[in-house]
Amino acid sequence: MSTAPAPPGGAGAPGAGRDRTGRGGRAAALLAGAAGAVLALVAGAPTWVQGAVSTAAGAREVAAAGREAAPVATALALVSLAAVVACSLGRRAARSAAALVLLLAGAGTAAAALAVLASPQQALTAPARAVSGLSEPPVQRVEASAWPLVCAGGGVLAAAGGAAALVRGRSWASSSRHERDAAGARPGAAGPAAASADPAAAWDSLTRGDDPTR
Repeated sequence: MSTAPAPPGGAGAPGAGRDRTGRGGRAAALLAGAAGAVLALVAGAPTWVQGAVSTAAGAREVAAAGREAAPVATALALVSLAAVVACSLGRRAARSAAALVLLLAGAGTAAAALAVLASPQQALTAPARAVSGLSEPPVQRVEASAWPLVCAGGGVLAAAGGAAALVRGRSWASSSRHERDAAGARPGAAGPAAASADPAAAWDSLTRGDDPTR
């Protein structure tokens, strides 16, 4: 008793596994990039550094939110979000360029956030000047919160997504072409899209001598 060969394009076809892997890797990379950028943006809202500055009326409290302490980090997080969108919509060359931008912007976000932790007193210079009216205000009792670390973590996550998109982006091309071809097929037509939708029926038609492309 003969056994019919496995239908082409079925679950065991090598291309099917590559397509699923490519789509999964693409989703993971883009999700990491978007999540990291959003996390960095959210972390920029709370207070990062606070302290006291001496004035003629006595010591006054001063504080700086993340967007004031590290404006570059916020700007680069926005760039990361734009790069994620470009990675999801662009062709191969544009996708590679956007992935590189995402990688660099994420790394820059992390570096800008960590710079605040390295020199928290510098982040209070502008608000201390506004309160004291001095060009070099004496800032005392400087305290940094954990939000710069959260922002840096978001930058690292965005950079990781960009690196994954840059390294594995070539494998996304075949999956993208397959999706475009399937989307462009006419509804009800017995063409390649219909064959991929029901490979068993297509194989039966071939064994009967029917032409599924008509």
